[in-house]
Amino acid sequence: MKKLKAGAGCPKARLQIDADELKQTACQTKRGRYTIVTFAADKGKRDWLDYAQAYGGTYLVGDRWTVVAEPALLEGLRKKVGGKIETGARHH
Repeated sequence: MKKLKAGAGCPKARLQIDADELKQTACQTKRGRYTIVTFAADKGKRDWLDYAQAYGGTYLVGDRWTVVAEPALLEGLRKKVGGKIETGARHH
């Protein structure tokens, strides 16, 4: 998680969830808001993403982690930490 927080410019991100299966932090930077989630297992990540993507949004997804933010922020972070950008369903 340190590499993700550093890449996003969030060294002091606020811990929101600290559970056995996942840890979630959030931070607000001058560029925008990031939510960073790390998972104990890849299946947990996929289950979380499948649920979250039903509500829309854009996600940077890596090995047992995901970051939620605006697409432009995720593209910049992807260049620093890798991963793949995924987009959820859009509801109108």
